[in-house]
Amino acid sequence: MKPEPEYSISSGARGMPSPAGKLDVRALAYIVALAIFVRVVWAWMIPVIPLSDSQAYEAFALTMSQHGVFGWTAEEPFAFWPPGTTFFHALMYLLFGPDNRAIVGLNIVLSAGIIITSARIACRFFGPRVATVTAITLAFWPTLVMYSTILASELPFLFLTILALDIWTSGRDESSRWWLRGIAAGAVLGLAALVRPVALLLPAIYAGSLLLQGGFSWPRFGHQFRIGAAAALAMAVVIAPWTLRNHALFGEPVLISTNGGITLWMGNAPGTDGSYMYVPEEYADMPDNEQARVLGDIALQHIKDEPVAFVVRSFRKLTILYRNESIGVVWNAEGISQALGEKAVVPLKRFTQLTWAMILLVSLFGVVVALRRNGWRNTVASPLFTSIVYYSAVHSVIVAQDRYHLSFATQVAVFFSIGAIAIHRAVKARHPAAAFSRDEPLAVTAREPDPTHRPEGRIDA
Repeated sequence: MKPEPEYSISSGARGMPSPAGKLDVRALAYIVALAIFVRVVWAWMIPVIPLSDSQAYEAFALTMSQHGVFGWTAEEPFAFWPPGTTFFHALMYLLFGPDNRAIVGLNIVLSAGIIITSARIACRFFGPRVATVTAITLAFWPTLVMYSTILASELPFLFLTILALDIWTSGRDESSRWWLRGIAAGAVLGLAALVRPVALLLPAIYAGSLLLQGGFSWPRFGHQFRIGAAAALAMAVVIAPWTLRNHALFGEPVLISTNGGITLWMGNAPGTDGSYMYVPEEYADMPDNEQARVLGDIALQHIKDEPVAFVVRSFRKLTILYRNESIGVVWNAEGISQALGEKAVVPLKRFTQLTWAMILLVSLFGVVVALRRNGWRNTVASPLFTSIVYYSAVHSVIVAQDRYHLSFATQVAVFFSIGAIAIHRAVKARHPAAAFSRDEPLAVTAREPDPTHRPEGRIDA
């Protein structure tokens, strides 16, 4: 019997990926331990001095933990920002007091969770070797290490969205408890949407991707539809209390936050370059919901008046999303200056920019390798790829900043790992064509196994 290739993905009867090999749990444990150690050292060296958005998150967490109100002060409840990140931070303040070392601890735990869940996903879709390299990449990605001392939404959002995909794809056959996975994944995605509302459409992205990746069939469609429906219901249950709170505050339905129209305006206002803009003074005193409505209408009218400019601007925003990565240094600048001196800030910026350029270029090469060796369906239709396209499309329409690509750092790390392994193979063989060799396919053509088969004694990655 011919052995299964080391890197392999197949789709079960219900369109779920079948792992080609077991995750190297011992190696993953070492990687997570090293990741925690590196982040503890960084946090020991660099004090937490909140800047920009971090200052806002600190204020929100203090107000919520002390007064139970989401806003700048107890007398100023609002819904401009999504509340999810503040829920996590306020909980830390309630448990450990208003000390940002508790947030550092939370960030380190979230980082470990990101590495573990990402490795499980990478193993499930592309095999154990890709999983190990993905874990290493996320463990030592400089900006992600620096985020240990930043109050921000990136780490909670990344962890929750990847955890939801891990739960969603953890079963492969009819015997899997689809309803339980759907409810659990949906509850996690509900929390992710409270952190960033862009997660609201992820059930459709995950279900549609897995359906296409496995090859369309009515049983697969029914299975993904049931999981998606259960996930959507669970999301609604998680989000509903906050929606009711907003209705009581504004007297009209506001699902999560009011910044949708404003971020659309920032990315599409007359004269914008597609990045962050301050709200004009004439609109600053409006209630959140009215401000969002007025500025959103201005943005939509501008798009209708100049559709070609909108298309050009959308491509410009994609370059903003991918061209740089220095936010980990920028939001740690005061702490870095205090600990290492002001002269350390610029070199660290250049270091994070260079490492991001390397990660991006190798991940793009990894996509090419996966396409050549896997075919389009196992690559382009993978939820790891479609979620990148989805996030990119959203930020090409609304406002864009370089830090937003950290929302899909796991997906980038997976394709970086595929590219890095291919480059290593080519260097070892001393022949560039070895990078695309089909002797060790990353994936095999999706196949339809016997739906009556019930594997026994097997633990999925």
